[in-house]
Amino acid sequence: MTTARLNRLIKAYRIAKALIGDANRGRAIPGAVFRWCHKVRQAVWAEIELVVNHLNPTNKNTVENQPMATETGESLPAPGKRADDRAMKAVISALQDGAHLRIHTTIRRAAIEGLPAKDARNGRTISAHRAMRLAKEGVITEVAMDRYAMNPDFELKAAQ
Repeated sequence: MTTARLNRLIKAYRIAKALIGDANRGRAIPGAVFRWCHKVRQAVWAEIELVVNHLNPTNKNTVENQPMATETGESLPAPGKRADDRAMKAVISALQDGAHLRIHTTIRRAAIEGLPAKDARNGRTISAHRAMRLAKEGVITEVAMDRYAMNPDFELKAAQ
């Protein structure tokens, strides 16, 4: 099944290809012809994709792809959550010692800053999502744009 639009685009593409031959013989302006041919070719492929997706609704391009589990069968967020869990003790102790968390917007991680240079906790990171969750729970407070410090009113409860 082809659409009327696809038939018109294919006809325009054949005309554009003929003009390329004219451009090669010096009878047309090459740059304009090549640009027009490229635009028509892109439109043809876009229309072909629409037709294929209409004919085959189970096509991989139309169905929302669910994130695949890892080879071990766990979900994709699980390793990141484990990494955050491992780093939380260092992050909380650094925040209690006066450090702050800075969210790096490009990598979406929150890193500890403000400790002495040789402190091993300097630079440890947690996900920005975990940092935002801590802020929502009241554990940390925003002290500047994308900078968080320990909430002075928050008290950790000792595990029994």
